[in-house]
This record gives sequence, structure tokens and C-alpha cells, in this order.
Amino acid sequence: MNKASLIIAASLLASRVLGILREMLLAKIAGVNEQKNALDLAFMIPDILNHLIGTGFLSIVFISLFTTHLLKQNENEGWRSFSNIFNVLGSFLLILVIPAFIFMRELILLLTVAPPSEEILQLAIYFGRIILPAQLFFFAGSFLIAAQQARKQFFIPSLTGIIYNASIVFFGWIFKENGVAGFALGVPIGAFVGFFVLQIIGSYRGGVKYFPAFNPANSELIKTLKLLLPMILGAGSMFALEFAIRSFGSMFGNHGISSLNYSYRLMYTLVAVFGFSVGTAKYPNMVKMFKENKIASLKEKVWGDLAKILAILIPAICALTAVSLPIVRILFERGAFTQENSILVNNLLLCYLPASIGLCAQALLVRAFYSMEKMWLPTLVNTLTFAASLFLYIPVSKIAGIYSVPIVSFICSFVQLAVLLAFWQGQGSRPFIRDFIAAVAALAVFAPLGLYLSKYAYNWLLGANLASLILYSAIFSLLFFSFAIVLQTLFGSKSSSYIMFLLKKKMIKSYVHN
Repeated sequence: MNKASLIIAASLLASRVLGILREMLLAKIAGVNEQKNALDLAFMIPDILNHLIGTGFLSIVFISLFTTHLLKQNENEGWRSFSNIFNVLGSFLLILVIPAFIFMRELILLLTVAPPSEEILQLAIYFGRIILPAQLFFFAGSFLIAAQQARKQFFIPSLTGIIYNASIVFFGWIFKENGVAGFALGVPIGAFVGFFVLQIIGSYRGGVKYFPAFNPANSELIKTLKLLLPMILGAGSMFALEFAIRSFGSMFGNHGISSLNYSYRLMYTLVAVFGFSVGTAKYPNMVKMFKENKIASLKEKVWGDLAKILAILIPAICALTAVSLPIVRILFERGAFTQENSILVNNLLLCYLPASIGLCAQALLVRAFYSMEKMWLPTLVNTLTFAASLFLYIPVSKIAGIYSVPIVSFICSFVQLAVLLAFWQGQGSRPFIRDFIAAVAALAVFAPLGLYLSKYAYNWLLGANLASLILYSAIFSLLFFSFAIVLQTLFGSKSSSYIMFLLKKKMIKSYVHN
């Protein structure tokens, strides 16, 4: 990883640690009860609204447009376009927030397969209306972050998730006597501080300029909308997974959404650290290479980065497979979260883990297509796969019950990845295939071994105390991670060999300093 990737990876890891602390606190206070299900369901409408305005894609589109102005040495015009797009789209979002607030109940009922109980529904409406204003700050922050990243300034933008999750944890703890209401309150406050106030400071320091422009007919705004349109109309992988949890999780009783969400959040940590960190950091350079017509080099670079992601992700999956049950118990099993809950969340997590491979690779690969302004291809692939999956959840649930949600999700992620890889052609694919085979071989050896170890130690793990669980997890996660990297190297993976070289170099450097 380069410096930008390391900054983003470290911040995402810190953010995910705080996110897990948030889930730990929620587990202690609410477990998988009606309030926790209502809080998870409350995010459905705000997240859809966020998606409709393209908040998650604004940085992708703006960086491409702004890079064009930088290459033409016309930075001021870039800031004028930035200001106009921000003002027009921001006004549109403000108009959407009002009916979403008023018709929250009707929208939730429309989008859930099995209507939640009246108690859960009322709480979800209440929490959803508290959370909804945060979307305005997410929108503004996405623009300000994009403006900084376009100038390759990553540090202050990387703090957003840390502050956001810290706010939720803080208010959740302060108001813990009121159930989960404090967690809902922490969302708009964290969004305001982390995505808005802090990013204004970062933008000012980074030389971002703002103009009071408002022209809906502006050519660059129209181009932005054309680039955003396929992504807004489509369903990204992470959005699709979260929608599936909230829409189909209600089929499995009052514990369904919460149990799925706990396991999904743990899996998402792998995706954030090993996928999104690399994709976000590499994107500005990918755009620059495309604008400079270095297509062959861009494609070769992406193949190499994909191989490196797998080389570190697969050992992490092997390690987590071996210690998933003690990890779930360590993190969540206290207060209202029972051992029975731990067993279910652990089993769901094991079903979700394969999806992290497809999702991590897509986090980079989709951005590679976007950097070449091929917005429709990944959008159509992901959306059509998601649309087809909607017809699978109910029939599969008759066989696999609640496990149908992660099972269908990881099948979709692999189908999406396979199709996108088929379209991504160019030099560098042969080394990637070699490293991919080595990674799959390591996974085929150590994932079953991890499952066998967990089964063998199952009764002991359920009765072990916290100190024993921590020691067990530390030893076996380190062993499985290390052996998986070594095995990949033995199978000829150059990426794993490079990782081992960096680790040896760091150990030698640390030894010399000591």
C-alpha cells in the first residue's frame, strides 16, 4: 500500500473499531430485541434517500471532472463547477427530505417484505426521523471530501468515520438508560461534526473555493448528472446487501434484522480495511492515468492491486474462520446479548465471510471502470444481479431460513465479480490469475481447517472465560494468518512474497532500532 492507502486503511480500521464498539454497546443494552431491530430498520429510508441523490458517488464523479480542469490548468473554473453542482443538488436533496420525513411509515411498509410488528414500526419511524437530517451533512461532506481528495489530501477526509462512530458511541452511552435512542441521536450530531464542520476546516486549509453559483442548465452539472444517473438508478453491492438485511430480515421474527446486522458489520470490517481503503486511495491516480491516455498501464496496475488485495484478504478470512465464535463472544456477549445470540451471529458471519472476497475486489474494480467513465457497465452488472437475487431470497429461505440472506448475498457478490473481471481486459491478468490460484489454494486448506478447529473446540469455547477467549483468538488468528501467507508464497504468489518481504524488512528495522 502507498501512503494514501495506509492513511485511509488506518482511518477505516479505527472507524470500524469504533463501529464495533458501537455494536458491542448496542449488544449489551439491547441485544437483538425490538428496539435494536427498529434502529436497524430506521436507517432504510435515510440510506435510500442518500442513494437517490448519489451522495456515495459524488466524489467519484467530481474527482474525474476536477482532474480535467487541473490538467488544463484551469482550477478556478473547476471550483465554480464544484459550487454550482453542490448548490443545485443540495437544493434537490432538501426538497426530498421533507416528504421522506412525513411519509416515513408508508415508505417503510412499502419496502419490507414482511411488515414489522407495530411496536417495531413505531420505533423505526421515530428513530428514522431523528436520523434523516444527517443525510444533508453526508451530502455536503461528500462534496468537501471529494474536493480535498482531488488534490490528493486524504488525512482530514479520513477522520469522518472516526468522528461519526465516536459520536454514536458517546451518545449511546450517555443515554443508555433510554434504550437505543441515544444511538439514533448520535447519527446527525456525528454527521454534522465529522462530515460538515471538520470538512469545512479541511477544505479551507486545502485551498477549496466556493462561489454562490446556481445554474441548473450548466453543461458540467448536466454531465455530472449523466455520470451519476446510472449509479443512482443502479444498486451498488453494499447498498444491496444492507437493503436485503432490512427488507428480508423481518421475515425471521423480531431478532432477524439485528442478528444479520451484527454479523454483516463484522464482515464489513474486512471490506472497509482491505477493499475500500485501496479503492479510495487509488481512484485519483486511476482517473489521472485515464485522462493522460495511459490505458494499458492503468489496466495492468489494477490487476496488480487486485492481486495484492487477495493476498492479504484471504489470510484474514482464514484467521477469522478459525476464531469467529470466540470473537463474537468477546465482542458482544454481555448484558442483553446471550450465548444463544452469539451462536446465531457466529453462524451468520461464517456464511457472510466468502462475500468479502467479491466485495473487496469490486471496491477497486468498480472504481477502475468509473475512472474510465464507464458508469453503466458496473451499474448494470450489479443491478441486474441484485434484481435477480430478489427472486431467490424467499425460496432459499424455505430451505436455509435466516441463512438465506448471507448465502444469496455472497453468491451475488461472486457473480458480479466474475462478470466484471471478464470485461476488464489488458496486460497483467496472467500474474493476477497465478496469485488468485495461490490464494484459493490457501483458502481451500485453512478455511476447512479453521472450521474443524472451531467444531473440535466448540464446547470449550462456549464455556471459556473472557481471558481464555482472548488468548485463544490471538494465538490461532496469528497462526492461521501467517501460515496462509506462507502457503500462498509456496504456491507462487508474488503478492504474498512481497508482503512477506515487507514484514521481514519491518521486523529487521524494528530490531535494529531496539
